[in-house]
Amino acid sequence: MLVFSTIPPKKSHKCARAALLHRGFSLVEMLVVMVILLILIGIAAPAFVKTSARARQATRELVKGHLMRARSNAIATGQSTAVIFPDYIAGNDIGGKMLGIAEVTWKTDPVDVTKNAYAVTKVLQRWEKIPGSVMILNQASSGFARTTIMEQTTKISSTIAGKNITGSFVVFAPNGQIVFPANQTIEIILGLGSNSGGSVKATEKNDSKVSYDILQINRISGKARLIEP
Repeated sequence: MLVFSTIPPKKSHKCARAALLHRGFSLVEMLVVMVILLILIGIAAPAFVKTSARARQATRELVKGHLMRARSNAIATGQSTAVIFPDYIAGNDIGGKMLGIAEVTWKTDPVDVTKNAYAVTKVLQRWEKIPGSVMILNQASSGFARTTIMEQTTKISSTIAGKNITGSFVVFAPNGQIVFPANQTIEIILGLGSNSGGSVKATEKNDSKVSYDILQINRISGKARLIEP
């Protein structure tokens, strides 16, 4: 006797997946996914803000430390000492992203006094990189009303890993006071940003305004304090 089974054959997993893909997502499923994504964004946002704040705080301390070390060296050795801030054209990972300390001397041009300038005689320590995505911003990228250290027109030449660079700088005299830049407020802007081929862009905003910290340097003590924009 022949027996015919009425049990349908099992569908393969491959066929089941194809059927699901063909069916697509229902409106309820899409709403659930969107809610989950919003929850994850809400959880991640405060963590990002805290990370940004920590990076900016670490950068403030780095700048303050360089200023104090440069001042101490000038007093201890009797040699003028500078903190150098490489120009943006020095490279995406160097311009506005590194700090250096060097002993400097004032060189007089016997032919053209307009070429008198400070020159590096000795780099005192390895260049240090600013943490995270924080960098030294300029007036254009931040929208800050006053000129900053990066708008300094007089530059100094140095080297980083064998590469010649120019940069803005602050010079401490042997008495511990800042002698350059002279007769102007010295301010540094710190914020999240990016440098592409010398073009700087701030990347953190608060209510459509660029978010940043301002350090103002005391000319007598060399100390930097955080001020309001």
